[in-house]
Amino acid sequence: MTERRWKIGELAAATGLTVRTLRHFHQIGLLCPSERSAAGHRLYTGDDVRRLYRILALRELRVSLGEIADALDGDGGDLRSVLVRQLDQVERQVALHSTLRRRLRSLDGSLSRAREPSIDQLIDAMEATMQAKNFTDEQFARLRQRHEQAGEEGFARWRQRMAELADRLAGHAERATDPADPEVQELAREWSETVVEMTGDDRSVLSALYAKIDRQGPETATKGVLTTPAWDYLRRAFAVGFGRT
Repeated sequence: MTERRWKIGELAAATGLTVRTLRHFHQIGLLCPSERSAAGHRLYTGDDVRRLYRILALRELRVSLGEIADALDGDGGDLRSVLVRQLDQVERQVALHSTLRRRLRSLDGSLSRAREPSIDQLIDAMEATMQAKNFTDEQFARLRQRHEQAGEEGFARWRQRMAELADRLAGHAERATDPADPEVQELAREWSETVVEMTGDDRSVLSALYAKIDRQGPETATKGVLTTPAWDYLRRAFAVGFGRT
């Protein structure tokens, strides 16, 4: 019995993914259709579908696409190391949420006694909320230290620069400029360099920042600096690989 094959649209409909997502996976080499039809259409096999299942399972654990590729193309040991790191992150998140719960209960206790919470209680609760949502204790502390070093003026310059780059990227997206265009690639490079500078070249904080954008949406995560079309277009420019020669 011949094993079934799927065209990209059929696989997207069957899995609930978008065609754009599957094309992105193909572009970065994460999931490439194994066969072609007589008419030249790319076809996904059963092995491709099984690989896709593993990709989606790891993505649900917030494993980066780069780590997923390394894990699936390795010898299995890489996969276990990824899962161990993710487990460690989950346990830290549990600890952060426990801290947040304790501080919120303290606020609730003050309110139930008809007392205004103290400023320290409010600050502690806000800080715990931000940490639990986006960053670990260590990441949040490093990010705050970086912003303190730069000062309000330095942070404002970063934000202004990112807003300018985002506007230019949005313009290219509207004009449907090829993301591989040298001008677009230079914008992607400048964006990356700006964000790296803002985070102090801390890759862990940078990863958490981009995860925040994916989780909350670009408009919310960047307070309007980055729109969804600009973010989608920037990701396409990243996928082309502005750092390649």
